[in-house]
Amino acid sequence: MDRFSTRFFISILIGFWFPSVVLAEFSLGNETFFLNGFGTVGGPYNFDDRAGFIRDISQPEGARGNGVDWSIDSRLGLQGTWKPREDFESTLQVVSKYRYDGSYRPEVTWAFLKYAINPNMQIRAGRLGADIYLQADSRDVGYAYLWVRPPVDYFGQLFVSYLDGVDFVVARETGDGMLRGKLYAGQARETLPGGNGIEYSLDGTTVMGGHLEYQNLHWLFRISYGAIRLGDEDPAEPFLNVLQSTGIPQASALAQEMSLAEKRFSFFGVGIAYDEGPLQSQLMMSRLSSEALTSPSKTAGYLSVGYRIRQWTPYLVYSRIKSEHPQRTTGLPDISPFDVINARVSQALLAGQADQETFSLGARYDFARNVDFKLQLDWIHSRDNPSLLWIDPESDWDGRSAVLSATLDFIF
Repeated sequence: MDRFSTRFFISILIGFWFPSVVLAEFSLGNETFFLNGFGTVGGPYNFDDRAGFIRDISQPEGARGNGVDWSIDSRLGLQGTWKPREDFESTLQVVSKYRYDGSYRPEVTWAFLKYAINPNMQIRAGRLGADIYLQADSRDVGYAYLWVRPPVDYFGQLFVSYLDGVDFVVARETGDGMLRGKLYAGQARETLPGGNGIEYSLDGTTVMGGHLEYQNLHWLFRISYGAIRLGDEDPAEPFLNVLQSTGIPQASALAQEMSLAEKRFSFFGVGIAYDEGPLQSQLMMSRLSSEALTSPSKTAGYLSVGYRIRQWTPYLVYSRIKSEHPQRTTGLPDISPFDVINARVSQALLAGQADQETFSLGARYDFARNVDFKLQLDWIHSRDNPSLLWIDPESDWDGRSAVLSATLDFIF
């Protein structure tokens, strides 16, 4: 608990034990304001102390075998909505969680105005959740999903969680279900840890995309696409300049390929969810295509099945991610001082790779209204060392670990 904020922990307990303090609904004539919230208390215990387990790549340090790491999964969010009339509303959401700089400083994750043109057509503008994959924009709300955390092999690679821009949604009844289409565009504003104390700002990054979704009583089908163009900065620019300054054409070309500046990424995902009675299941697949060697293209997916038995819902999850493994050389001789440059290039190419699978066994216990307890055991096999999804693995780490997690989720 050395990196866990005491004030954050206390605020979560206040929200859980005294929800009436923060839950409110005010009516002013025909204007209505709602204040709600959500939170999670808990975290993982990593049985292997040779590599740091993280929930996603926004976290600068990982859980190792020295006790439960409360920082990985604990979070608290507050959301206010003002709805003066049926066709207009505004929403503000603030979340405190473990950030790129090791702090728990609250961050505005939603701040938008929504206008319903008609019952089946709406537009929003402001700060919006990045709805790249199914459930991607609700990853912080632990109560909203079955697991302790969204499958890391699938969601852990996502580096945009919100954008400043607009989205447009159209819905239409089709047969016994609803067909929805969504388009969005905007700019990312987040900051990511880059390792060795380096921070990478996404300022100047443009995001656009959309999805088509069909839902009936039991089934949900979705196809998603998103395109991201990074800004013109790269935290490794000083080193890349050194690589270019060698005067070796092969090294100069490699520096261009390794740079993140103005590189493009595209996400394509398909998903199916089935929910009937006690049975809950999801199957998701995605492909990330990348122009940057230091963040190579990846394919990921997961299958989740849960079965509710009264207040208990045991579940199984299998997830997998596999990235391309680009092989490049600088063309420089492996002698001093060029051996240092060659080693740095090799390390940078390896750091963005991920070839990993996870088997998860867990149970959710809904023991009170709007509160659940979850217990989950993950068996993880990473075939890459280093890996995008682990922090500072030791050189002799075999890539195998077991992670036991327990969390308490609530909404109010």
